[in-house]
Amino acid sequence: MQHALRIVTRRSAALLMIGALGACTGANRPAGGSEPTPFSNRSDCGELSWIGGTTEICEGVLIYRDYVYDDHGADTNPTYNSPIGRLSPVAGDATYAAGQENTADLVMLELRLDGGTVRVRAELNTLYDANSTLVAVAIDRDNDAATGGGEWPGLGIASSGWDEIHTLDQADPATNLVSGSFPRPAGDTWRVQAVVAQADGTVMNVAFRGTQEESKALAAASAGDGLTGGTWWEDKQAAALGAGDISAFAAVVAVADLSQSRTVLDTIAPGLHQRVYTSAYTLEPGEGISVDGVPGRHGDTGNPCEQYFHFLGRYQPYGLYLPATDGPHGLQFVMHGCEANHASLINAPGMQQQFGENLNRLLLVPLGRGPTGFNSDIAERDNLDAWQDVLDHYEIDPDQMYSGGYSMGGYGTLRMAELYPDRFAGAVNWVGFTGDIFNTPVPDNPLPPETGEQGSSVGAVGNVIDFVGNLRHIPIANLYGGEDELVTATTALALEQAFANTAEVVYEFFFHPVAEHLTFALLDNWQKEAAYASGRVRVHNPAHVTFRTDEALDYPEYQITHDQAYWVSAIQGRGEGYIDVDLQSSGCGGSLPTFTDGQDQGVGPAALAWVSTLREVSGSTPLVPKNHLGGALNNVATLTIDTAGTCLTSAPVQYDLTVDGPTTLKLSDGRVLNLPGAGMHQGSF
Repeated sequence: MQHALRIVTRRSAALLMIGALGACTGANRPAGGSEPTPFSNRSDCGELSWIGGTTEICEGVLIYRDYVYDDHGADTNPTYNSPIGRLSPVAGDATYAAGQENTADLVMLELRLDGGTVRVRAELNTLYDANSTLVAVAIDRDNDAATGGGEWPGLGIASSGWDEIHTLDQADPATNLVSGSFPRPAGDTWRVQAVVAQADGTVMNVAFRGTQEESKALAAASAGDGLTGGTWWEDKQAAALGAGDISAFAAVVAVADLSQSRTVLDTIAPGLHQRVYTSAYTLEPGEGISVDGVPGRHGDTGNPCEQYFHFLGRYQPYGLYLPATDGPHGLQFVMHGCEANHASLINAPGMQQQFGENLNRLLLVPLGRGPTGFNSDIAERDNLDAWQDVLDHYEIDPDQMYSGGYSMGGYGTLRMAELYPDRFAGAVNWVGFTGDIFNTPVPDNPLPPETGEQGSSVGAVGNVIDFVGNLRHIPIANLYGGEDELVTATTALALEQAFANTAEVVYEFFFHPVAEHLTFALLDNWQKEAAYASGRVRVHNPAHVTFRTDEALDYPEYQITHDQAYWVSAIQGRGEGYIDVDLQSSGCGGSLPTFTDGQDQGVGPAALAWVSTLREVSGSTPLVPKNHLGGALNNVATLTIDTAGTCLTSAPVQYDLTVDGPTTLKLSDGRVLNLPGAGMHQGSF
């Protein structure tokens, strides 16, 4: 595609700034140390995150920002090819020698004029060896496809129109930069192309592909066309390289825009995109890909769907669907399943229409550092950082943000909503794993650890069944299948029982007797759960807060702690294990909801019959305003209560609190209540 640019007259108002973070265990700055020095100030578009395929001119510097992990070369074989994640197929079939993976993955290409010289440099995602990678740039001096063109020497590809080709000859593995220069060509309008290849000339990555690259494997599968295409935003690249002709990929540049230091920004259309952000964290060696994966906190067990991390460097992608409707938008997580990636589900038309367009939501799928990150540890950090990147760049209604995901992502749906409850308006869980394969709908669920087998948690970090009470203010739809071969009906019914047995949690549990694990994804029809999630609004400062946490779920090295919910914060435990907060403030008055349990049944998606159990809000009872705090705390050493959020701004505060040991309550205005030991405590402070 010929990439069009538009000139803008007003500079963008904000840049994404990533704060400098100190060195920490397990989190390493990338090989090469500091960021490369930019060619210009790039005040209009020098962001540290971008939509893949963006081409811009920033104060006279032509900048192309590529997709990442899209370096799989030509599509030469229709065979399903998925080197990392069985549900993460690649479109291209070219491979690297062991230990050189990802070393021809373009991140950014910059071109500028320096008097009579053109200076070009390419930043690669990974570069271990200065001689491993070739970067070639072609210039069509008159932007005329009918003149020039042909084979690119030594690279096995061709394109129309080019008049000169230059190979960049200076490579620096310390910064992952490959650079070079050549005399300024003649002409007023150039057509610029570029490729990155392995040392033997195998082209792996093509620049200037535009922001409409495709990642259509799931869409093709759901349409009955088989697993054509891939899931890494490289389908058009792979097809062009397979055909040996990359004429479609170029940027047309007015030379005056370069010489006169103009700024020309790209136009981003609605639809499916890969967005890339710059992470403050890397895994050893600080760049590249680990095909086998870096083991998570359970170690190198080799168990199916164990927690491993495969994508190590600072540039991390996520999938993003932008609806055509105007903002402010809602935000819907669609966390991917085990073996899948950040294109999962949102590259299919049903999900895009029913959750994106119809509900006016941006759809977000973090990669999570690979197909089995389990939305925990550095994968959880990826969730949080991708989320923040969306908030930094799009108009999002903070009261319309929803958790959601499929299989492993369904586990992530529950885990994220339970551990960050005050950020979500609702949630949708599709066939989510619960955290232990021995969860059963019987007393003493799950089975005591001594009766289980090693690896019963698979890659999970925490059992989401034990935290269902945290969803008190987050209505959630759960969808499961009776013939699911992975998340079995027994496990699903254990979760249903947990919802049924947890008071004042609003939910609907849809059970489809003949559905299998991938049925919902393949049918690509999400109507009833989209209807359930429609119109939900985030709850602010509820009178009643229930929150369970466990410091074992934290990862301080990645700045991950789960110590706050609504008006309760800085929660610290007295010992190991679960920390339970159940507090009610009458300070603001208002009302408390009442609930009704029920059942339902129906058909859909397609001809799938379903039955459901549910709880919904049926009314309310008044809550008389008074300066009172009541409830129970277990294994809490200290916590802080926000006086504004509870309306406990005046003294004295009456309290009725049951604790299981010495506990300190701090109010945000400086008042402190020390409860010396276990038992019921009443009084005022």
